[in-house]
Amino acid sequence: MRAACSIAALLIGVSAQAAELPSYPFVSTTGKAQAWMAPDLGELQFETGAQHTSAEAARAALDELSATVAGLLTEHGIVASDVDSAELAKKSVTLSAPAADGATTAIVLTRHFRVQVRDLARWPGLIAALLATEHVDSLGVSFDRSDSDQLNRDLMTQAAQDARNNGTLLARSFGRKLGPAMAIARAPLDKLSAPFIAQTSGGEAPPRAPATPNYAVPPSIPFAQSVTAMFRLQ
Repeated sequence: MRAACSIAALLIGVSAQAAELPSYPFVSTTGKAQAWMAPDLGELQFETGAQHTSAEAARAALDELSATVAGLLTEHGIVASDVDSAELAKKSVTLSAPAADGATTAIVLTRHFRVQVRDLARWPGLIAALLATEHVDSLGVSFDRSDSDQLNRDLMTQAAQDARNNGTLLARSFGRKLGPAMAIARAPLDKLSAPFIAQTSGGEAPPRAPATPNYAVPPSIPFAQSVTAMFRLQ
């Protein structure tokens, strides 16, 4: 009796899956395209901070440090419109030992900076200057290209063609012809369940650029696109 119930449950599950399938013969494929290109843009993100038993003194110290950072960025060719900064946090901390004025707590202020670097020839000097500046912490870097939108559009076109080519070869292997695309997605066609459609991810991240020492500009960075498509078979 238990085996019969298990078989019945399995048949119900299969029927539920099959009900979601199109009524026409189809094939689903994934196409991918990738390119490694030299970056021409960089982004820096870092934090500055100040601590004092007086909130006013902490504010003055943070403003002074921020002015120093702004001057450093200007010296390295960064214009004001390419700098975003905002106060990140204000908190009270307990001191491990009383301060000279007897205070047992202090105010900590931090500010977050995001800087676009459009001339990568200035990158090494700017990085060195920031690393040498006190109270500049949590330095993070990333790179991009000024034509990344067009590059990704071109890769999407190539990925779509790759999906069609894969579908054509697969259909031909079974003596069929590839018809029009009936569904297209950058992510998997998850409304059709496995094993009828392979669940390959269309939104996977491109391969990561190799790490470079001392925040150096990498020789190239990856771009990738993928497409999942369902074609009618003829």
